[in-house]
Parts: sequence; structure tokens; C-alpha cells
Amino acid sequence: MVSKTRAQRITDFIADLPSNVRTSVESAWRGRERGLAIVAGVFLASLVITTVLAYGNGLSQTFLQTTLEGDVFDAKVEQQASPPVPGVSSENSTFTNDSALMVEVCEELSQRSEIADCSFVFGRQAIRTEGNFNNIEAFTAGYLAMESVTSENPVLENETFDFPEADANGPPLFTKRMVRLLGPGAFDGALADRHDAQMLNDIPWPSHQDMIDNRSVILPASLAGPLGVQVNDTIDSLQFSYVIETVAGAESIDDRDCEGYVERTRGGVEHCRLYVVVDNLNVSGIYEDWAFANPTFGFNPIFMAWSMLDNGTVTTLMDSDHGYLGVAVDRSLVPTSSTADAEDWISILRQSVMYEDGPGNNQKSYGAGIELFWFDTISGSILFIEIFLGLIQTFDYILMIPIIILSVAILVYGLILSLEQRRREIAIHRTIGGSASQLQSMVLREVFAMSFVAWLLGYILAIQTVGLVLSAVGFMSFEPLEFPINVKLGTISLLVTAFATIGAALLFGRGRTKEFLELEIDEGVRKVPTKKKQRTGLQILMFSIGILAVVESRIEDTTGERGLIENFFVDGLLGLFGPFLLWIGGALILGRIAAFGPRFFSILFGWTPLLKDIRRGLKGGGSSESIGRLATIMVLTLSIVTLAAVQGATGTLVDDRTAESQTGSVMSVQFDEPMNQTQVNAIFESNINNLGLDVDPIRSTAVNALTVATIDGSISSEAWVVLDGHEDVLLWTQQSIPGDDISQVVTGWSEGGFTAGAEIAFSLRLPGAGEGSNDEFEPKFDEDSGEVEVVRFISNSQRLNISTPDLEEFTSVEALGPIFAEYNWKANLSHLDLSGQDMSDRELQRTNFTSSILIGTDLSDSNLRKSVFFYTSLVGANLSGADLTDSILITPDFGFGNPLEGANLSGADMTGMFGMANLSGVDITDAICPDGTFANVTGCATGLSPIPPSQVMEILQADIEISIEQSEYTTELNYLGQHEYLPGQSSADAEGTIIIGESAYRTLSGLASNATINATEWYIWVGKGTMLLADINEDDLTSLRFAIEANDSVTGVSDLSSNRELVERNGGLIFGTPGLLSLQFVVAALGSVASAFVFLSLVLSQRKREMAILQAIGASPNQVMRLVLFEILAIVISSMALGLVLGAGVAQSFNGFFSIFGFIFQIFGGASTVIDRELVWPWFDLAIVSVAVLSAVLVALTTTTFRALRSDLAVVLKGE
Repeated sequence: MVSKTRAQRITDFIADLPSNVRTSVESAWRGRERGLAIVAGVFLASLVITTVLAYGNGLSQTFLQTTLEGDVFDAKVEQQASPPVPGVSSENSTFTNDSALMVEVCEELSQRSEIADCSFVFGRQAIRTEGNFNNIEAFTAGYLAMESVTSENPVLENETFDFPEADANGPPLFTKRMVRLLGPGAFDGALADRHDAQMLNDIPWPSHQDMIDNRSVILPASLAGPLGVQVNDTIDSLQFSYVIETVAGAESIDDRDCEGYVERTRGGVEHCRLYVVVDNLNVSGIYEDWAFANPTFGFNPIFMAWSMLDNGTVTTLMDSDHGYLGVAVDRSLVPTSSTADAEDWISILRQSVMYEDGPGNNQKSYGAGIELFWFDTISGSILFIEIFLGLIQTFDYILMIPIIILSVAILVYGLILSLEQRRREIAIHRTIGGSASQLQSMVLREVFAMSFVAWLLGYILAIQTVGLVLSAVGFMSFEPLEFPINVKLGTISLLVTAFATIGAALLFGRGRTKEFLELEIDEGVRKVPTKKKQRTGLQILMFSIGILAVVESRIEDTTGERGLIENFFVDGLLGLFGPFLLWIGGALILGRIAAFGPRFFSILFGWTPLLKDIRRGLKGGGSSESIGRLATIMVLTLSIVTLAAVQGATGTLVDDRTAESQTGSVMSVQFDEPMNQTQVNAIFESNINNLGLDVDPIRSTAVNALTVATIDGSISSEAWVVLDGHEDVLLWTQQSIPGDDISQVVTGWSEGGFTAGAEIAFSLRLPGAGEGSNDEFEPKFDEDSGEVEVVRFISNSQRLNISTPDLEEFTSVEALGPIFAEYNWKANLSHLDLSGQDMSDRELQRTNFTSSILIGTDLSDSNLRKSVFFYTSLVGANLSGADLTDSILITPDFGFGNPLEGANLSGADMTGMFGMANLSGVDITDAICPDGTFANVTGCATGLSPIPPSQVMEILQADIEISIEQSEYTTELNYLGQHEYLPGQSSADAEGTIIIGESAYRTLSGLASNATINATEWYIWVGKGTMLLADINEDDLTSLRFAIEANDSVTGVSDLSSNRELVERNGGLIFGTPGLLSLQFVVAALGSVASAFVFLSLVLSQRKREMAILQAIGASPNQVMRLVLFEILAIVISSMALGLVLGAGVAQSFNGFFSIFGFIFQIFGGASTVIDRELVWPWFDLAIVSVAVLSAVLVALTTTTFRALRSDLAVVLKGE
């Protein structure tokens, strides 16, 4: 025989390719029943592997588009040259301190199509080097720091403007709130739109001229809310500082050499700062804080316009290097297909801005020779994205290992079963002269044809599935993404999926075919192959290590202590590899045990009429290698179904609890000044009625704070106060409190008990402190048992005592006239006759109505907060719905009739109203009394407040005697155990805090039992029956939130629905991980059904001869059917049960792995309270899968068995 050259063989291969392809496709179609196993395995493997790879690409797109929304500026464009150093020649320097020139450069840049807008800004100093983490300049560049203000608001005036949140959420750059001075370009165009999107209370972002005319300052809500600052408040003067000298490392600045003060950051950087004072400012707006992201520009600054500064100050800031161009790129042009494409686009834009085109790439100059340096924040954010993406993908790739192994196992076992059916065929071909190479080529062509189709279908479906995976907001729960995702996999990824699936199929097919070809012909013709000896010892060892990992994880989860293994390194290895060893070893061992299911069930049911006549024909169990493989596959798939369902449902619960712990209740509201429960409820009930919401009466509570100390004063702590009835408002969980009975702890608080965080419990040396868990510290309430730990606490209370003449003397014209002359009025309407005027729905706060005549005047729904009605006639005046909070009403009756006769105060808010007036005969229906009670309940029996409001106390000090009385209060509190967190409060703060009840609070603060409790932050429960409004109708809750935000006294609102949306994307398992768990669940469930159907068909096809023999020796078709059904169902049910048990163990052993990554993701996501993962068992989902598998088994069994029973016995027995 003449051997062919390589070229001839290649030519022949190409010539035979069409016929070989046609033959392989026809062969695959004819043997499609046996090929279904190969198709199922390759399809699932292709689907899973492609989804995992495509998920990374989609994840980077999602992260990139989310990050682009993190700040208004996309680049910080600085002058390339530094400011001249005194004493050094600056003749060749391109630096300019002319702000007008920089504005012109900004306008020039704005002409570029890639740049949407530009503004010349004063803020952080220039960096002038690339990168974020690898250069010192990124850390040493100083910023404009907020220092102090003078204002009529004493809380604002006493504010230090320290900013620990910036330090906690970014590098150690900032110690104080930042100031950003914006130029004209920030008040129109794209930059104005981006700022306007953050503005609250429907107040638009102002124009540049408005900023100058109103001398405006715009504050972040996180600053304005706690300080009680409102729009239109005035600031007499504002002081900020700039940097003139910076040192880092071992160097330091001598305080004596700095004319201002030396700021020292935690990063070891020192700045010498000088002050700038800006007078007569007006708060023109409050904006919603941006999330902490890239620190280049600083976080949530205080905005002003630099045009308000004098020219000398502007030049000084220029010389101090605080000026830069804030650039907004056209984000629609930034490629979001991948972070690499975005970086390339930004790099090209940066090069074109900084350098000339052409040879040499010389520095480009603008205006009067100004050279620029482009510091790109998008690239810096991309670097962070890639770090975070690497972390998430590492977790997700590990998470997908089981499902990938399962897919490969289905592929391998399917190939084995499929090729086993061809053993006889191959042997017969050999007897008629077929060569080994021809036979192997024939088999592999068929395997390739089926594998290629399955791979292609899996690949296409995976690309379409990625968007669904990324849109997951919980286990088997999906919502549309805000951004379009266009997943593209490169050639390498395509080849990886092809080699991992088609290549694996060909590799195993080649190996198995080679084994067949190496057999003797008579062995190939035999129906039963020789079994290989299994490595039982190794399997048992793996399973045992896995069980140890489960026990270790369970001990750590339930007790919080170290488990059986003390060594940290060994314990870590066990936690990492234990779940996989348990899963693989358990599947192999339990699969073999499940194969003995028929023997076990025959013992239980063998003597029943159903099985009595076929008992002898039942298999002993485990005799068939094919049945054993089926059992192993079923155990594998059901264990993965259980793992995915348990961890997916647990992750969803963790996200829900995280949102609930952050919100505290359905809603939480921050007011600009303390309010009582009656006032808060009135605001909510009014808005709920206006919106027409069908909900139950609201429930509200507040969490006050009090500083307490032990009786010897050695240990002090903040005490959080839970008011009576809080259990009906706050969203408590068992994790948050000691023990597992919430009602018991609630009772303990109300009866004089306290719980402590881990840190303060250790300091107080309380029982169990430092042991790491609160589960075993059950509350004790029986004082006679001797088990109660009692701690005595002390608190100091300051009370204001005012000594005045009698009220009539104090409220005389002679006494108060000079005082009101000094009052800071916003409007003066004194000594006017305004009778019958329509002044309804007006902004008249802090207005002087002294000695005016307001007979019959309509002041309904007007804002009259802090206004003064001194000797004012209000006969018949309409004040219904008016806000009279902290106003002064002095209208004594001198015998000429009540100046309030016939006045209408229905629905008015008179909280804190001070003065002297006769409210009898006045309509006060639905009004809020000066003491905060409802007029419908108390009739305002206590009258007006006897204590002047805070805004006049400083004026009054010159005329009355004011003293501060300090009192000490002590009480004994029973220790109830350790708490983890309080809903609505940070878990980090909870560690050093105790929680007490209302009765203890009243004792420690000296409050009477009927005294009203005021607070600035309130938690509101809104719902119907036991359902929360967030679960009933999210849109209604959003509408209610918007309505509450519109209230002038509200500075911040948080609702459960909004927090859930944030947590769903940024919680314990984020950005598609629930989708991967859902995919795992679906793929494993499909694998179970496919395995049951396909593999059973193959297995029963192999047993046709056996069933024919049974019929030949006298068994009826009914008996054969019952025998097969019982045997297979016994194996399947055993496999399913053991698979569920194995999955539960794997889920438990994996819980530590999930907890670690979940903790990291929660911290990255900004969760203030980290929730432990308490496993949830979704029995309904598992039941659905189990029923589906059993249904598939029954269908496969009945169809295949009926087909076998209808076969010709002679043909089957001959083996044809």
C-alpha cells in the first residue's frame, strides 16, 4: 500500500469533508436518542461557562455606567505649570493667575464635541501627575475647607464642620467639609443639569446671576438636616480656609511659621491654612448628597460662586493653586462595552487636549500660552472598578465551580452511556474489516456534530441570558436594568468555551472509543462491560473532611465561637476546600448508597400486594454501573439545586434585612428642629389623606439619645432610648436582640432593663462579654433568682431657670418694646391697618406685626413661624392651617374685648407659641397646641408657652435673670444581654451603646411621666394590617415620600422601597450574583430533569433484553412494568432525598464563604449595618423541582418501558 504524503492527506480530507459532515449529521440524527445525553451535557456546559465569561463583561459595563453618574465633573484640568515660587524667576512660566483667561480656556475646550461643558472652579489644588494610588501628589493636594459661620442658628454657629465620613469612605485626605467655588459655566448647560438633578424640595439649580444677586450658598442635605438649616436662612458670615504650604512624610510645619493654623491629616500630610471670610449669605438650596466615590474633587461640598469674592481673594486663590477647570465630557460618547474601551477613549481625548498633533507631540497651548494637564477621574474610577470587579468575579467564579463540574459530569456520563450503546456496533464493524482509525473517526465525527450544535445553542442562549442575570435583584427576582447591556465576547473567550465543551466531548469520546477498540471482539459483543474498581477509601476520606467542615461551620454560626479546630490556617483551609470535598465525595458515596434504594424499599414494602409477586425479580441494588451513574448525577443535581435555592433565598433575606435596618421602619424622617409625636403624626396623616392612600392609622416612634455613666463615673456611654410602642414601628429581627424572643426583650426594656453592645458590655464586664455571640445570653427578669446583673447608671441634666417679673409686667410695652427693636426681622408690617386683606398662603416667617390691625384679615395656610403679634388686633382673623411655630402672641384683654375674638385657628400649628392671650371662644379645631398636644384632645388647656422661644433668649438675657440648673439622676437597670444593632442606627455605633426603655429615660433625664418627648428624627410605620406599604404598593410609598419631602420642616426622608433598591444592587450579594444563583438553580433543575429523562431512556434501552427474558419466562407486561417502575423510582427517590440532604450540608459549609464575601460587598456598598447570614430553607422551590424530576422520571419510564414491552421478543433476545 502506497503511503500518502501530508499534502495528499490534507487534500483528501478537504475533498471528503462535505460527505463526512453529511454522514456524521445523518448518523447523529439516526442515533439521536443516545446522542441526547451528549447534547444535554455539552449544552449545559456551554451555557454555564459562556454565561460566567459574559457575566464579567456585562458586569464591567454596568459598573462603568453606574460610576459615570458619581460626580458632576469627569476630569480635573489643571495648569501644567505650577505657581511661581517667591524669589524664583517666572519668566518662562506658562502659569497665569488671571481667572478671566482661565474662563476663556474653558470656553475654548467646550467647543470640542467630546466635551459637554466646562467651568473654572476653585477647590482642590492641582495634582499634575497621573494615577491615583501611586503618587504622593494625589494625597497632598489641599482643598478649600469649611471652618465656621456666624448665624442666628445657634446649632449652625457652633458646628465645627468636621467630616469623619469622608475619612471613613475614602483615603485620609479630608478632615473638614469641603467648599467648592463655581464659575459661570457651572450654572448653565450640562453642568447645571447635573447639579439640578440633585436639588431637593423642587428648588431648581440657580443661574449664575441669581447666585451673585442673592449671595447664595447651597448645602448638602447631610449637613443642612442635622443643623436645622432651611432654604432662605441667612448666614451673617462664612469662613473657609485655603492652603499655602504642604509637607508630607517626616517633615512637619512649625505652628509658629503658619499665620493661620496647621491641619494634620490621618495620612501624615500637613497643610498651613489661611482664612477667607464671606459675609451676608443666603441659603438658596439644599441638594441630595452624592454617594462617596472618587475622592479627586472631594465629597459633597458647600457650593458658592467665586464671582462673589473680591478680585484680591480670587488672585490669592489662583496663586495658591486652588483653581482648575471642571470638565464634563459627553457621556453618551464614552464607550461602555468594556472598561478597556472607555480607557482608550479617555486616553485619546486626554492626549488631544494636552498635546499637538503631528511629530514630537509638543505641549498644546491655549489662550496666552497656557498649557494644560488633564487629570482624568473616569480612569481612576475604572481602576477601582477593576479591583472591585476582580473581587466580585473571584467570588462568582468560585460560586459557579459546582455547576460547571455538574455540567461536565453530565457530559462525561452521557458520553459513557451513549458510547456504551455503540460497543457492540464497533466490535461488529471490526469483524467486517473496519480499521481502528476509521471507526474512531466515525464515532468522533458523530460526537463533534452533536457537540457543535449543543455548544452553539448554549452559547447563543448564554449571551441572551447575561442581561437577565445582571438584572437580578434577588433570588429568582428580576427588574430591568437602568442601562442597556451589549455583551461582546472576544475570540479568546469564544475559543475557551468551544475547547471546554466540544473539546471535552471529543477528548472523552476519543478515550472511550480507544478503550472499545482495544477490547477483544468477544468482549465488545458482550452486553455487560467489566467494572472498574472504585476508589472507595479516597471517597470516604473526602466525604469525612466535608462533614467536618459542616460541623465546624454549624458550631461557628450558632455559637459565634471557634469550632473544633483552633488553628486559624487549618480552619481557613477547611472552610475553603471543605464544601467542595463534601460535595464531590458525598455525591459519589451517596450515589452508591442511593443505588441500593430498591433493596431498602423492598424490605419496607416487599410484602405488600403491589410488590409481593415481583419481589424476587427486584435487583439487589447497585449491580448496574449505569444505574449507579444515574444515581450520582441525581445526587449532584439535587444538591446544587438545594445549595442555590438556600443561598439565593438567604441572600435575598439579608438584603431585605439590610434595607430594613438602615431605614428602621417603613419611613424615617429628619426634621430641622425637635418635634413631638402629635406633630409628626399630623404631618403624615394630612399627606396620606391628600394622596387618598388606603392604609391604617400610622404608628410612629423616635430614638432619643442620652449620655450616661456608671455610678463611679469610670465608664460613660451613649444610651439609645426606645419609646413605648416602638415594637409596633421599628422593624426588629431576632439577630438584633439578645436571645430569640423579641417580646421578652421589649418587656425588659419597658420594665427597667438595658441591653449593651459588645464593646460597652466588655468595658462593663457584663456576663458573656467578649465571647462573640449574644445567642446564649438570654434575658433574665427574675430578681429573686440571683441571675440578674444590675448596673447603676447616672446622668447629668441641665435645666434653664428664668426669673422674671410677673407675666403681665414682663409682657408690657415698656418691657418688650426695646427687645423687639433688636429682633432679626425678615419683614416689618408693624403699625399698619391690614384689615380684610387677603394674605393667605404667604411666606411671612419672622414678620413683625406689632400694633397692627388685622381685623378680618385672611392669613390662612401662611408660614408665620417665629413671627411676633405684639398688641395686635386679630378679631375675626382667619389663621386656619397657618404655621405659628415658635411665634410670639401677646394680646392681653384690657377690658375692651378679647383681641382674638372670632379668630379662626383651626388646623393651625401653634407648637412653642409664647406669650399671653385668651384662647377661649377661638376656633382651635384640629389645631396643635403650644405644648404639642392635639386641641381636639386637650383643648389647649395649658395655654401659651410660658418660656420664650430660643431666638429671643439671647436678647432677653439683658432684662431677665437666666440660670442653668444642673441635676443628677441615678437608676438601677437590669442587664438583658448583648444587642447587635438598633433598626435605623449604625451597627458600628451600636457596639459602644446601651439601649434603654422610655421609663428609664424619663428617670435619667428628670422628665415627668406625662411630659412630651421631642426628637428631630422619627420612624413611621405605614401599611395595612400586617403588610408594609413598601410591600403593598411601592409607588404609593414613593408618592408619600415626595409629599413629606416638600414640607419645609423636613430636611431628609428615607423610605424602605428606595433603600431596598439600593441594597438589591449594592448589598451583601451584588450586581448579578443573585442572578448567578438563580441560573445555578435553573440549570441544575434542568439538569435533573434532563438527566432523569435522557439517562433513563438510555439505561432502559440497555435493559430491553432483560425485560424480554422476564417476559419469556412468564412475567406479564404488568409485572414487568411494576418491577421497572419500582426499581427506578426507588433509586431516583433515594437519590433526590440524599441530594437534598447533601445540598443542605454544602449550603451550611459554604455559609462562611458567603458570609466573608457578603460582608466585604456590604462594606463596599456602604451598608451601615452588616447582617449575618441565617440560612433560609425555601421548601416550596425545592418541592417544585422534586415534583418536576419525578414527573420526568415517570414519563421516561412509562414511554421507554412500553416501547420495550411492545418490541419483538425474538429480535430483542437475538440482540438485533
